[in-house]
Amino acid sequence: MAMTPVSPHDVLSPAVPVFAAPMAGGPSTPALVAAVLRAGGGGVLAGGMRAPEEVRAQVDELRRLLTAGCRGEEHWGVNLFVPDAVTTAVPAGARTAAARARRRDDVAAYRERLAPVAEELGAALPTIEDATPDSDAERDAFEAMLAAAEEQAWPMVTFTFGLPAAEVFGRLAAADIVAGVTVTSTAEARAAVRNGAAFLVVQGPEAGGHRGTLDPAADPGTTGAVALVAEVSAAVGPGMPLVAAGGVASAAPVRTLLGTGATAVAAGTAFLLTPEAGTSAVHREGLRQAAAGVAFTGDDGAADTAVTRAFTGRWARSLRTPFMAAFPDAPAAYPEVNVLTTGLRAAAAQRGDLGRVHLWAGTGAGRVREADAAAVLASLDPR
Repeated sequence: MAMTPVSPHDVLSPAVPVFAAPMAGGPSTPALVAAVLRAGGGGVLAGGMRAPEEVRAQVDELRRLLTAGCRGEEHWGVNLFVPDAVTTAVPAGARTAAARARRRDDVAAYRERLAPVAEELGAALPTIEDATPDSDAERDAFEAMLAAAEEQAWPMVTFTFGLPAAEVFGRLAAADIVAGVTVTSTAEARAAVRNGAAFLVVQGPEAGGHRGTLDPAADPGTTGAVALVAEVSAAVGPGMPLVAAGGVASAAPVRTLLGTGATAVAAGTAFLLTPEAGTSAVHREGLRQAAAGVAFTGDDGAADTAVTRAFTGRWARSLRTPFMAAFPDAPAAYPEVNVLTTGLRAAAAQRGDLGRVHLWAGTGAGRVREADAAAVLASLDPR
């Protein structure tokens, strides 16, 4: 018997309208997403920074952890990074030979500035050639992710870091996969809808980790999540489902965001100290210190966070560290900067050096608590 096509509202409407946001680099795990789903919420696996075969294995593991059910009850998906070679959001001027040469020069200069830190930590710095992405390889990897989505019948895909072509959204819709895009402005929201996005993840500046700006060189907006959801809703119309993200540390902001027009809310930082998350030991320690008020705390007692490009070449919110202060003008070059700093961060983490690792966290980091994922979801339940 043929199944009724799944609508965005089917996937985006778990009993508890809160999704565990995708957190690339380790925190998002099948165990975390499964725990949130079992407790009545939704969740998104992080496909960013993973090879297609790794994502396939994570989807298989998630399904193993869950009780099989009809797709309309599967409130989960996979988040995919959109590489520069694929996105339609990069201005044509950024793709010229001259622009590519300037970017390479900027990355080379940044590498020279990182050299003393690398020497102190005993970490090797990749060459510029090793740090420069291969456009053909990026396209092949993205195609492999789309093939995995089709073959494994993911209920949902979200895109971050860029905007795929309309053909990609049409392809996923034909496979009965609901596809959305992370946006940070009304202009980005309109562009995503034009290309065929079935829903939008509206990310405010309060969110921890990477900002979802479609143009990697653009400065991120400062309009708060509540106002941004209202603006985007007015811009794209009430029929477009919105998932709001940014500053979700308790049930109160969830209620506010839902009342502003969001269909559901995504929370990331709130789940970082759960046992189900794959958060690293140094990241956990930084969050514990911020929550206890013994470090990474501002004069007002709240967690001290800031947006930086120093670690990856893309704007991202972290607990404020000395490394961020030392490199406030890192180039807008992802993944090059991320590749350059990977060894530095690993060496610092091995030493327990919290000052030179990224400690992704939203503005509500001071309220993060150590509890299992079901308990965290219950604390965010707006009902």
